[in-house]
Amino acid sequence: MSAEYQFKPHEQPFMLGSPATPDHPTRRKVLYLLIGIFIGLTASFQNGLLVANLTQIQGDMGLTPVEGGWISVAYNMTNACITVLLYKIRQQFGMSLFSKITLFFLLSATSMQWLVSSNLLSGATSISIEPYYLELIARGFSGVVASAMTVLSIFYCLQGMPTARRISGLILGFGLVQFGIPLSRIISPYLAIDGQLENLFLFEFGLALICFGLINILELPPGNTEKVFEKLDILSFAFFATGLAALSVFLVQGRILWWTTPWLSYPLIISVATIAIALWIETHRKSPMLQVRWMRSRTIIAFMITGAVMRILLSEQNVGAAGLLANLGYGNDQLVVFYAVILVASVLALVLSIFKTNAMDLRRPVIFSVALIAIGAWLDTGVSLNSAPHMFYLSQFMIAFAAVYFMGPMVFEGMFRAIANGPAYIISFSVIFGISQTVGGLAGAAGIQAFTTIRTQMHYADMVSSMNAVNTATLPQMLQGIQRQATVAAYDDLFFLMAVSATIATLYLLMVYFYYRYHKRNPLGKELAALAEMMGKK
Repeated sequence: MSAEYQFKPHEQPFMLGSPATPDHPTRRKVLYLLIGIFIGLTASFQNGLLVANLTQIQGDMGLTPVEGGWISVAYNMTNACITVLLYKIRQQFGMSLFSKITLFFLLSATSMQWLVSSNLLSGATSISIEPYYLELIARGFSGVVASAMTVLSIFYCLQGMPTARRISGLILGFGLVQFGIPLSRIISPYLAIDGQLENLFLFEFGLALICFGLINILELPPGNTEKVFEKLDILSFAFFATGLAALSVFLVQGRILWWTTPWLSYPLIISVATIAIALWIETHRKSPMLQVRWMRSRTIIAFMITGAVMRILLSEQNVGAAGLLANLGYGNDQLVVFYAVILVASVLALVLSIFKTNAMDLRRPVIFSVALIAIGAWLDTGVSLNSAPHMFYLSQFMIAFAAVYFMGPMVFEGMFRAIANGPAYIISFSVIFGISQTVGGLAGAAGIQAFTTIRTQMHYADMVSSMNAVNTATLPQMLQGIQRQATVAAYDDLFFLMAVSATIATLYLLMVYFYYRYHKRNPLGKELAALAEMMGKK
C-alpha cells in the first residue's frame, strides 16, 4: 500500500495502536487471512510443543521433574505477565515495529535451541552452553511471543475479513490458539524420532523464520501512535508481573513437589501481596493501565469466573483423559488418531463459531458448550484398565468442540463490555481474559493432579487393606497391579466430579438465561446500546 494513500473515514484505525482497515482488493485480503492463520498456528505451537514434549525434553537433558517444571514456569509466567504491557507497547511503537521485534525474539530463541541441540554451535565455535538454561530463556521468550503473536494474528485476520464480518477475526485469532496441543501431539512423534529433539527445535525455528518473512512481505497498514507510557507504569507492571510469576511458580511446582512443601508458601504470599499492591496503585492513578473499578464490578467478575471455570472444566481433556491414557501406557505415537479427532472437532467448532455467533444471543453457545463438557465427562465415567483411546473419541470430540465453541461468545462479550466503556478499557479486558485462561488452565491442571493423587492413595489403601494373605514372592507384582487399579479408579472419580460440576454449571447458566428471557432483557443490553450510539455518531 502506498505511503501517500489517504485513508477514508471508515478506514481509519479503530483505536490508538491498531492498524488501519482499508478496503483491500480480494487477493490481498486472502493473503492477509492466510498469513494471520499461519501466525496464529505458530503462536499455538509455542505452548503445544512444550506440553507434548516436556517429558522427552527432561529425559534428553537429564532433568528432574522439578527442573522440568521450571521450564513450564518460564513459559507461563511470561505469557501471563506480558498481557499487561502489550496494549501500550502497540500504542507507543506501532504494529510494524511491534511485530518485527516480537518475531525477532522468537527467531533468536528457536535458532539458539536448534544450534545447541544439533551441536553445531559447540562444534563450530567451541562455545559450550548449558542446554537447560538456554531452554529456560527460550521458553521465557516463547511465553512473551505467544501472547504477542496471538494479537498479531488477530490483526492480520481482521484485514482479511469482509467488512461486515471483520470482528470475526477476533474469534479466528483466539480460536487458533486451541489447535496447538492436538497439532503438536499429532506431529511430535514424527519430529522427535528416537528421542532426538534436534528436528523439533528445527521445526520451531522454521516456523519463526517463515513468519518473519511473511510479515515483511505483507505488512499491516499503519496506525496512529503516541507517547503513552508513564513512570508509574513501570512500578505497577513490576508488582503485577512479580505476582503472576510467583503464582505460576506455586501452581506448577505445587503439582510436582506437593502443596505442603514449606517453601511454596513464599511464592503464594508474594503473589497475593504484589498483585494487591499493583491493583491499589492502579485504583488510585489518574491514568491507569487497568480499570480496576470496572474489573471488580459484578458483571466483569462473573465474566472472569465463567472464563476460568470453563478453562478448569476443559482440563478434563488435556490433563484428565490424556493423563489416564498416559498412565495406561499409551505414548504420543499411539494417540495420533485420538488427537486427530480432537483437532477435527476444534476446526469444526471454530468454523461454526465464526459464521453462527450472534451478538444478540451470546449466552446460548456458552451454555451449549458447558452441556457438551458435562455429556463428555459422563461418557468417560466407568473407565477401567482395559480402556483404550478409541473409547474416548466421542466424549473428547464433544469436549474439544466445546473448548473452541465457547471462545467466540466469550471474546465478543468481553470486547463489547470493554469498547462500550471506551478504548482504554480494552487493555483491562485483555488482561482479564488472558489471565483467566492462563491461570485457569494452570489451576485446573493443579487441581486435577491433586485430586487424582489423593484419590489414588485412598483407593490404594482400601485395596491393600482388603487383600487376603498372599505369597511374599508375588507381593511386589500384586502391589504394582493394585497401584494401576487405584490410579484408574481415581481418574474415574475425576470424570464423575467433572460431570457433576459441568452439569451444575449448565443448570445454573440455564436458570440465568431463562431469567433474562422471561424479563425480556439482554444481559448486554446497555453495552449494545452504547455501541450502537457510537456507530451512529461515526
